[in-house]
Amino acid sequence: MDKIKATNETRRDSLWITVALILGAIEPIIVKYGYRNTVDPMQLFVVRNIAAALCLSPFIFKSNLLKILWKIAPVSILLMATSFCTILALKFLSAITVITIVTCTPAVVALINQKLGRDVLAKHFWLGFWMCFIGVIMSLEAGPIFANPIGLACVIIAVLSSSLYRVRIEQITDEVDAKVASAVSFFVIGIISLFLMPMLKEVPSYTLGLGSIVGIFAGLANAAFVIALNRVGATRLSIITMIQRPLLIIVAALILREQPTLIQAIGIVMVIIGMNYAKVTRHGNPVEEESASTCTVPTNVCPK
Repeated sequence: MDKIKATNETRRDSLWITVALILGAIEPIIVKYGYRNTVDPMQLFVVRNIAAALCLSPFIFKSNLLKILWKIAPVSILLMATSFCTILALKFLSAITVITIVTCTPAVVALINQKLGRDVLAKHFWLGFWMCFIGVIMSLEAGPIFANPIGLACVIIAVLSSSLYRVRIEQITDEVDAKVASAVSFFVIGIISLFLMPMLKEVPSYTLGLGSIVGIFAGLANAAFVIALNRVGATRLSIITMIQRPLLIIVAALILREQPTLIQAIGIVMVIIGMNYAKVTRHGNPVEEESASTCTVPTNVCPK
């Protein structure tokens, strides 16, 4: 019975991770596509935030908002910074390049959680991570990156803010329901965005429509991500999300015609192989540590 329960939990973990990966890969593709029609990044960002807040608003009614708002508000600023820097970076860099650099966050998350004593890194964790990292570097477009220092700076800030956000939101979801935590985060971001709206020029109908679509995907992607993060842990999920890279290249090749090169293909293979070594277990849980050794990619997730 316990084995069946564990199997069902693993399947649920894999499902939430898959949903988060797919929805998370769609958002930057839509944003990049919108820039082809000269969309203003700030207008798109504000509309997106309001739409995401409205999309997740039903979950707020199931919570004691005033009680948890003070806990989640500071984390919301980190999420807002990550989102804005990512959207701005997409103005200067390709969707593939931006998400590639963002997938380097697992190293920062792993170091923070190890320092906090929350995670125990496997013996070959760093071997696996460096294989993933080198694979990521091989799939970068070096020319466009260094030709756009603004885009590069935005992605670096996004990586740092995203890493801190993942660690902190995981701690919060130990006490607050994951869906509620995500909804309240966007509630705070949506309120801030409403105050920014009067400062913008008149928003074209195209931007309103595009921003609303992006917001819906952003809200749902974040909710699925936070649920998965709560179930498997920030470090482990961050490593698993590296598989988003191959998914994004395929989608970008189909929609944006950003064709991958042979070097990029080799890099993708290295990422997939490296994920088999970059394993992590939650500190002080011997049952989890024992079961973790049986996990494989892409379902490299054991019940929390």
